[in-house]
Amino acid sequence: MENADLENVSGLSGVSFNDDNISGDRIKRAYEMYEMGRYTEVLAMTEADSQISSSGYGQVLIGNCYRSLNDKEKAISHWKKAVEISPLEYSAYINIGNELYKDGKISEAIYNWQLACTIMPENPTVNLNLANAYNQKNSRIKATKYFEKYLQYEKKINTPEYFKVKQVLVNLKAKVDFYARKVEEFKLQRNLKGIAALYLKMIATYANLPAIYANIAEIFFFDKNYEKALEFYLVVYLNYPYSTKIILEIANLYLILGKNSYAYVYYKRAIDLLPEGTSYYSKVKSKIASLSFVLNDAEIVDSHLQKARDAEADNDYELAIDEYENYMLLTESENPDIKQLIDKYKLFVNPEPFVINVLYNQIPDLMNRKKLHACVEVCDRIMLLGQGHTKEVMYAMKCKAECRRIIVAREQFGV
Repeated sequence: MENADLENVSGLSGVSFNDDNISGDRIKRAYEMYEMGRYTEVLAMTEADSQISSSGYGQVLIGNCYRSLNDKEKAISHWKKAVEISPLEYSAYINIGNELYKDGKISEAIYNWQLACTIMPENPTVNLNLANAYNQKNSRIKATKYFEKYLQYEKKINTPEYFKVKQVLVNLKAKVDFYARKVEEFKLQRNLKGIAALYLKMIATYANLPAIYANIAEIFFFDKNYEKALEFYLVVYLNYPYSTKIILEIANLYLILGKNSYAYVYYKRAIDLLPEGTSYYSKVKSKIASLSFVLNDAEIVDSHLQKARDAEADNDYELAIDEYENYMLLTESENPDIKQLIDKYKLFVNPEPFVINVLYNQIPDLMNRKKLHACVEVCDRIMLLGQGHTKEVMYAMKCKAECRRIIVAREQFGV
């Protein structure tokens, strides 16, 4: 982001608890004491209570107390124990990430925050932390995406942090709108260089503009600047929904530039999307056959694996996915360990659909067990995470209305 100047405002993530096996009164009382700053009393209470201390959120609370008492090592130990007990205890990952970030271990912090985000994508703290961390690493598209998510999910809209982020994004979008109006003027003049210069200013101002990257790629291709055209097509492929045409353009550009292993893997991707019997299918199949010699070059094949690992270490999960897939296409094998990594990083990149699916499948069971308030909460999460009128969102709306109807009937008539 341009001139964002946004500070990381990470703090201890709170505790969520909904376990029927533990007395709600005890844990809530402990948390109330924690909020009052009575950390030593909370520790005495929770560490002596085997039910609380054996729960994931109990360990998060204990860790938070130790951190508030400036015992960082014990705090981290308890947060790690929390995720051993309950791998879905996202607040522990947030807190571990915070400490790593303070120690300058940005890549490790991002990894923990990404884990938290796959469990609770709508948590505003983790989205703001990721935005700031990616901004510091100059990963501008990802930083902008997470700032946008923070604004989307944050309910406390009167805080200085929210106002600051919103104002920065509003100001940058206003500049982009100004450039967009100038683009229309240049189009009337058929000034291709002027249009390209404005497009570049637009993405330099506000990074999350998928259509602009594709437009820039087409202009560079028209100008026969194939290196730059490829660079911008890859931005679209790695960061946004893409078409078969984009994959073919990338494959063709790699072929023009003599990067044969990349040309091969992108043609392999394309052929899976093309209908058999068409001229495009036959041409791509022929190109794959002509490039198959790259499969015998072990050094080139292994270079894709190394690039995947380098991208992974740099938190560039989109590129890591791409290179791991390239390696598997070139080795013509199903490597379960690499497949597991790819699936994990796809979840990092886009957790909302996965979480929506998990929540969607919980609704029938909650309805059958008459857990109406829990069902309403699940439906609310689906509607918050969902985009547009998807079947999951529509179903959640319907189930929430039914749950609310039953709850009201119970309260009014004892039904």
